[in-house]
Amino acid sequence: MEKNLDENEDQNLSDQTNQEGDDFEKQENSSDLEDQSHDEEQKGKRIEAKLNEAYGKQDDLQNKYLRVHADLENLKKRSIKEREDAVQRTRSQLISDLLPIIDAFQMGLTEATKHEGATDIVEGFAMAMKQMHSTLDDYGLIVLEPEKEEFDPKFHEAINYEVNNDLEEGTVVKTIRCGYRLGDKLLRPASVILSKSEVDK
Repeated sequence: MEKNLDENEDQNLSDQTNQEGDDFEKQENSSDLEDQSHDEEQKGKRIEAKLNEAYGKQDDLQNKYLRVHADLENLKKRSIKEREDAVQRTRSQLISDLLPIIDAFQMGLTEATKHEGATDIVEGFAMAMKQMHSTLDDYGLIVLEPEKEEFDPKFHEAINYEVNNDLEEGTVVKTIRCGYRLGDKLLRPASVILSKSEVDK
């Protein structure tokens, strides 16, 4: 019986040792799992941080691309505008330089009409003037001949007054020299004579 008791005690002791070993192993496994879980959590945080950094760089590159693209578009628009302005300035200067020649043609035509034998010359001058005005019209030149219109200081230059009771005071009676406008730009105002009422004596 003593042997049985010893065996039981040995068995109990062995079971207890095994139990303690299992508990220790469970604790060790639990500790390993916690460490492994903590490592994975840290790894996840590092990956998330790297992703956020990559997204930040992508956003930064996207913003830089958009700025460069906008700058390029603005440069194109500015270049086109500068080119158009240069063409308009050149055209305006060229037409301004032609105005005295047009005036000379007009004066020649006016003088030629006073002579009876100059019919062929008048026709030639008239055709040349018509062709010149047609070409200049294609470039946007507008002739200002404001007879019987209200005086407009933006486009007309009053050089004299004439008594005229048929027209309202300040109305253009006669255009002495035509004015010219190229688009919105005034090249030369029309020189005009304005009407005024007869002064009572």
